[in-house]
Amino acid sequence: MFPYYFIRFSGPLLLLLVGLKILSGYALTGKFENTPWLAQIHQNRTFDLILLFFFIFHAGYGLRLFLIDLGLMKQEKILFWLFTIISLGLFGIASLFLF
Repeated sequence: MFPYYFIRFSGPLLLLLVGLKILSGYALTGKFENTPWLAQIHQNRTFDLILLFFFIFHAGYGLRLFLIDLGLMKQEKILFWLFTIISLGLFGIASLFLF
């Protein structure tokens, strides 16, 4: 049940985070004046890690849900742990490689 709720909450959260990342890029280039706090978000590594975490896990649990909906896999518990481990591995590799 956790992946179901995670996808439902992380989707709108990802929309907000990506929108904030785009706006902060405009603030960084000087398109928005008097917003130095917004420009700092674009260069914040913690913000990038949070965005990366939600993106990878949202995609992983979405693929899990896709396989279940197509009827290709019936073992939901195995799929949960499989995609959790894959997502953790991808997050670890990406965070080490990018940061």
